[in-house]
Amino acid sequence: MNRLTTRSWGLAALVLLLSLAPAFASDTGILTITLRYAPQEAVGSDSPTLLPGIGDRPVKVVVEEGRTVQDPAVIGETTDDDDKLWPVRVSNSLTAWATEVLTKNAGDWGVRVAEDAPLTLTAKITRFRITESNKAVGSTYNADVQVALSLKDGRGRLLWEGTAPGDATRYGKSRSQENINEVLSDALKEAYATGLAETSLQNAWLGRSAPLAGGSSSSGSGSAKPAETITPEKLVAELIKLKKSNVGPDLMIDFVNSKTLTRTLEADDVGKLSEAGIPEAVIKAALERSKAN
Repeated sequence: MNRLTTRSWGLAALVLLLSLAPAFASDTGILTITLRYAPQEAVGSDSPTLLPGIGDRPVKVVVEEGRTVQDPAVIGETTDDDDKLWPVRVSNSLTAWATEVLTKNAGDWGVRVAEDAPLTLTAKITRFRITESNKAVGSTYNADVQVALSLKDGRGRLLWEGTAPGDATRYGKSRSQENINEVLSDALKEAYATGLAETSLQNAWLGRSAPLAGGSSSSGSGSAKPAETITPEKLVAELIKLKKSNVGPDLMIDFVNSKTLTRTLEADDVGKLSEAGIPEAVIKAALERSKAN
């Protein structure tokens, strides 16, 4: 083989390796996806049963960020073949995508959505997480979503508030953007359907109940419960207990947000949490919670 032929083969091999590099790189490292609405056709998410007249009262929909996280772009984690954890990130706006999902499904369910409507339905995303567990062949995907819903009238008065969860699981290909979008779409759709199915919300929508006094919640399985009042000392002790039980940061943050503190956290409280290995995002949530109370 002459030198020219050898050089040609070398150049061809280099081009081949460069073309394959993205494929190899996608098997490990940070996984970045673009959110898109792609519910699984085989998974049926029941449409909420709406009271007569709901469709005659248009509503404006708003979706807000309600998670207490260090990086809003990180929505979960994936594992590679060596079981190493890598973050899953989104390249587009979560709230913009979730607004599109709510608008589409509300319309499909018979709700009239309008920007100038006298009622405003706000969905605050308090939990939005995807977990991929890499298996010998393929992966298992779990999505866990929760939204805090509230309905206000044109004067800004709170008519109803509550929370609604959603989750979804499926088996699919390893590190698959398509599979991630499927389970996240299913979970968010379920959360929206669960919230809108609340009879107490629909009665408020139809003007059959008075505005809530002091922002307290109406009754119903989807309604928010009053926050428990505890001391910072007890909060620190409970968080340390959760940490020892291997409870994840997201659930610890949900625990913090369910409490009302008797006073603001002090340096000693923060120091104890840090020494116990409590994640920074959880400590930040506790500080914000204490300031709010």
